[in-house]
Amino acid sequence: MDINKLKSFLLVSQYRSFSKAADILYCSQPAISKQIKSIEDELGVPLFNREGNKTSLTIQGKYFKQYAEEMVKLCENSKEHIRQIENLNEGTLFFGATNFIGIYIMPRLIKEFQNLYPNIKINMVIQSSRRLLEMIKRYEVEFIFLSHYVDIGEKNYTIKNFCKDELVLIVNTNHRLAERSSCSLNDIKDELFITKGMNSSLHKFLKEELKDFSFKKKLVISSQEAIKQSVIEGVGISIMSKASVQSEVKAGLIKTLKIEDFNLTRNINLVYDGRRHITPAGKAFIKLLNISD
Repeated sequence: MDINKLKSFLLVSQYRSFSKAADILYCSQPAISKQIKSIEDELGVPLFNREGNKTSLTIQGKYFKQYAEEMVKLCENSKEHIRQIENLNEGTLFFGATNFIGIYIMPRLIKEFQNLYPNIKINMVIQSSRRLLEMIKRYEVEFIFLSHYVDIGEKNYTIKNFCKDELVLIVNTNHRLAERSSCSLNDIKDELFITKGMNSSLHKFLKEELKDFSFKKKLVISSQEAIKQSVIEGVGISIMSKASVQSEVKAGLIKTLKIEDFNLTRNINLVYDGRRHITPAGKAFIKLLNISD
């Protein structure tokens, strides 16, 4: 099936307009219509409902769209792979990471990679774990980085641990526990605990690790940066990655404590589809992780 026709189909489905797709592709509307008709003839089904100036996907079109997206992306990936085969003097590296990993772990690795391969462009997408899993399934990224407790739900994916992340209790510098290096859960049971929502992977991890313990008072904030700022202002306490508060600790804004009798350590994993080829640039980046089989 012709890739250019598939691209035309995807543009029409995106903008719900044959004329808009024609404008973007710098061609005539009849030319776009002819391409779509060719695909419909090949499949033997209509892909669009055409009602005056309104255009929408048929049921068949909606199902076909996901395959069209994968075919176009697969074609683009193959071209990218071929460009990188001779050397790593050109090309683009596409990968994804969750918010914490992308902000606090990846920058150092990206810098190392840039020093080794300055001509390779890097495109890192920061998204939720659910969205990242959708992206890798649709060939939009080569690999992703997730915390170990995220449910992958795919048997064909390869999962490799490349580093560990320690979670700590954070309090502001005037807190009654600020001078201590550790505390028990009993010491903080009456504190206002600031956390992300129940659907966040970190919330689920803490609930599992802390067993039957539950804070009496909670404040839900969806932003990690807002949680840190709230702790700095003395609103409450929280538990988050030690790596994510290094700057605040260095600046004397936050104090960290270990929670006694609990090893709040999570693995950070590399995830990719073992059935697909990783580009040379992707392999070079993974090599930086120093992962042993």
